[in-house]
Amino acid sequence: MLAKLTERNATFFEIELDKLDRWSDDLKVGLEQELKELDRQIREARRSAQIAALLAEKLSIQKQVRELEATRNRKRRELFDAQDRVDKQRQDLIETIEKKLQQDCKVTPVFTVRWSLI
Repeated sequence: MLAKLTERNATFFEIELDKLDRWSDDLKVGLEQELKELDRQIREARRSAQIAALLAEKLSIQKQVRELEATRNRKRRELFDAQDRVDKQRQDLIETIEKKLQQDCKVTPVFTVRWSLI
């Protein structure tokens, strides 16, 4: 009985950990793709600023670069925050499983049957 319970808890743990890992990977991949796209846009804007002829145009492009860099920095913080949330959830899951493993099993008589042969 205890072996079945331990096996069931191990299966539950593996399933939940797998879900958490897949969610984490999806989140990281999405944010990393956004970061790569922002980096590409920043490089493109910087090239445009270098070839721009008018000062007003260069300033406008530099302002756009600053905004893109601010967005990129915000996305990086979101990525780190998301990784911290995943680590916290993983730790919570491990603590929950540890508590379940510390179960106390004992036998308690519910009733007693007595009989006699006459």
